[in-house]
Formats: sequence, C-alpha cells, structure tokens
Amino acid sequence: MAMTKMLRLLVLVSCVAAACASPDTPATVPEPVAEANTAEDAGAAPTDTTTTTDPEPVADPDADEEPGAASPDTTTTTVPEPVVDLDTVDDPDTQPSTTTTTTAPEPVGDSDANGDSDATTTTTTTTTTSTTTTTTTTPPTTTTTPPPPDPVADRLPADPDVPVGEWVAGVNAAGWGFHRHLEGNAVSSPMSIGMAFSLSRAGASAGSGVALDGIFGFPEAGTHSAANAVDLRLAEASAEPTTLEVANRLFPDEGFSLLPAFLVTAARQYGADLQPVDTSNGAAAAAAINRWVSDRTRGLIPTIVDPGAVQNQKLVLVNTVYLKADWLLPFLPDFTSDGPFITGADQSVAVPFMRDQEPVHRRFVRLEGADAVELPYVGGELAMWLVVPHDPAGLATVEESLDAATLTGLSDAAQTGRVDVTMPKWELTLPPTDLFEWLCPLGFCAGAGFEGIAPGIFLSAALHGAKVIVDEKGTEAAAATAGMFPTSMPPPPDLTIVADRPFLWAIVHQDTGALLFVGRLVNPAG
Repeated sequence: MAMTKMLRLLVLVSCVAAACASPDTPATVPEPVAEANTAEDAGAAPTDTTTTTDPEPVADPDADEEPGAASPDTTTTTVPEPVVDLDTVDDPDTQPSTTTTTTAPEPVGDSDANGDSDATTTTTTTTTTSTTTTTTTTPPTTTTTPPPPDPVADRLPADPDVPVGEWVAGVNAAGWGFHRHLEGNAVSSPMSIGMAFSLSRAGASAGSGVALDGIFGFPEAGTHSAANAVDLRLAEASAEPTTLEVANRLFPDEGFSLLPAFLVTAARQYGADLQPVDTSNGAAAAAAINRWVSDRTRGLIPTIVDPGAVQNQKLVLVNTVYLKADWLLPFLPDFTSDGPFITGADQSVAVPFMRDQEPVHRRFVRLEGADAVELPYVGGELAMWLVVPHDPAGLATVEESLDAATLTGLSDAAQTGRVDVTMPKWELTLPPTDLFEWLCPLGFCAGAGFEGIAPGIFLSAALHGAKVIVDEKGTEAAAATAGMFPTSMPPPPDLTIVADRPFLWAIVHQDTGALLFVGRLVNPAG
C-alpha cells in the first residue's frame, strides 16, 4: 500500500464589513482604498495624526505618510501594499517593542505573540475624495505599480526555543475534532487547517483571537514562531523520494490594502506570497486561485473555490499541504488480489488487498478492542498508523476511546515484532467542505472579526478539501521495487493484521508529532 499523494487545503474568504450592509450584501461604496487610508489598526489608539495636503502617493516606505495613501483621483497607483518595505516593519511575533524610525510610525506597535496589537501607532492621512470614480480609466494595477515584494526572502529561521509541542498538540486536537465531525469515509489534514487558522490568528480581533485560541490551543506567546518552526521542520522531511510541502498564499482584491504588520508576520513566519486578484470578476479570481491550488497539489485538488464564493470578497487566504512518499517496506503487486471487505452486518464488497509476502519486522501496539501497526515511509520521518478494530462493527467505539494525543503517541508505546499485514488499496476525496459547520458550535462562526488584517474585515467562509491515494508503492512516480524471497519457512508472526473491516488511519511526522493527515476507511469501493 502506498499513499501516493495526500493533501489538503483550507480557504478563508473574508469581506470588509464597512463596505457591506451585511455579509450577504454587496459593497455599495467606492473602492475600499479610501477606507484603508484612514482606518486605524484594530485595537490600538493612534498616537500621532499627520494631515497631508499633497495627495500624491508616497513611494518611499520611510516617508511620513502611510504607504499606499493616495487620492482616489490618482491613477498612477491603486495597490498600496506592494510599496511597503517589509524590512521597515517590525515582526509582531519576534520584535514586540520595536518601531520604525519614520516621522509617523508604522502601525505595528507592541504586539503579543499571536499578532494582536497592544499599543499600535498609526499614520492617518486626510484626503479630499472626488465624486468621480476613476476605476474605468485606471490602468491595471499590475502594470502601474512595482511588483509586490517577495515575502519568502524574508522568511525567518526556526527558533529552537518556541513552544512547538504546545502548538502541535493544539492543532492535532482540533484536527481530530474535525475528523470526528465527518461521517463515513473520511480524509482531512489537521496540519492544513491548523496552519491556515494560525496564519489568520495574526490578524484576529480580540474576540476572534480568544475563540481561535480555545479551539486550536494556540500558545499564549510565540504562536507564529512555533508555526514557522513546525513548517520548516516538516520541510526537512522533504527529501528524495519523499515530497512534503506546506504552502500559504494571500489573494487580496486588487486595490485593497492589508495592514503592514499582518503582511510582515505572514511573510516572515508563514512564507506567504501575495497575489492580488480582481474579485469583482468572480470567475477570473476563482480561476487564478484554483490554478495555484492545483499547481501546489499536483492536480489532486483542481478546485477549492467557485466564482460565487470569491465574488467581491476582499481577501482569500489559502493553505495547501502536499505529500508524496514511498513505503519503507513496499507491498509487491504480485501479492495483491481481490478479497471481501466487510461493510456491515452480512455485507461486504470485493476490493484489491495488498499483502506482505511474509511477516516483517514492524512496530505495533495492542489497544483495547483494536490493534495498531506502523507503516513507515522511506526516510524515517513519516509513518502511517493503521488502527484495526477486533470487532468488524467496532470502529465507532474504538474512535471514541482515542484522542489525538493517544493516536500520535502510539510510537512511544510500540513494541517491535514480526507482523503480517493485509490491507486494501484505497482512494478517498473530501470535496470542499464548510468548516463553519464544525467551528460554529465551538463558538467560532462566520462574521468573526479580523481587524488586524485590515480595518473592518471579517471571515465569511472557510473551506477544506483533501485527497489520498494509497497503493503498493506509495507514489505514482515510484520506481519498481525488488523483493527478496525466503528459502526457508519463517517463524509464526507476533501479530497478524487483516484490515478487511472499517479502520482508522493517520500519517504522523515523527519528529514533531504533527498529525499531517487522518481518516477512516468504511468502504473502499466508495
């Protein structure tokens, strides 16, 4: 069996409340650039106000005016964020008390580790708004402004002293909760969901931040530094023939300004690139977002948003996780044959089963009511755990007895012996699924504020999709594997696992204990 590709991704779609009568009402005011020019950083009292009489845009990020402040009649630039020099803005997670040396300080101030500002200073620019809009005559912003800075170049190295364990434990627990929310065949990525909401936490308003901390268990200090360390440690597992990639991208509406402090955290702690899209054209914006997602997931997830989901939104935040790995001990195709998989009382389906040619040394754990076996991938940093109930109808009881800590801690409780494994090949897909159906009962619903991303912004939609393919080799691009055949009768196995009934599976990063993917197989035939 092999997990040829696994991935998931989360889309956070946001809308500016000040430009909408309600989450369902389209904006009725002119372009939101004027709002961003005069809005103050959420949760912070301004300490200085500068009145500018010259409406010309300021291209120098060290000047007194806030980057991007320009008259609505000015057509030379409409996207303020690309002119922000990320090196002049403090990272709120690593430099909480440092401000820039401009006459009117950047709106970063003193922030806690979760990205909430405690004493933020803001430059307010007063302009005279023309009654004549220039949107029909303004050239495309991609041709009238400098290209946006490359945030990845500013990525911070991993800090060894940040609370990685606490961050991972909280994300694992939340991801296990989402898994339990799904019914029947299931596949999801706790890592993708956790990483996306950890990034959004950098711009959460006070109430939204408290709710997210309660659900995801984010540390009181060092949330973003911990996420960065986890991400970079996962990247270390991406070595031939294994590929493990986590990616983040921000898709703001063209002309919409995100706060510099949020952009700095997104770039330095999450490696998030900026890609402005014209959300007034929902079809074109969705096509651009889906194209990036498909590229990052090697075509496994071709679509995560539809045009209606992104129409007139102000920001779409996307995370993807992609995995491609070979089994350390591959299954030989010659030993694969059809067999019955029990789906219910007196019910079964015929599916292809992969089999060990003989018992091999594996780590395993005997649980109450189930047996668990480790299937490591090449490289030793990743492994899948199968949890197969003794009772063909006992999966629900077994899942109820487990939590994320127990699941990711199987490695610590394991013993080694000769194990004979028989398991089906399978392929599962989770279509884009509304996360608020799971989150809202936990106290985090659509409409939650994220003033630290931009004034008046809130979260209106959250989607998660995933796909997993498991076969003998563990990768579609794997080379043929040679097998050694014994010449004498082997001793009896210490454990025989036949996964011919509904079972649980999980892919764990051994170093951090991060739960990358989790799922259940109830019916391999679909």
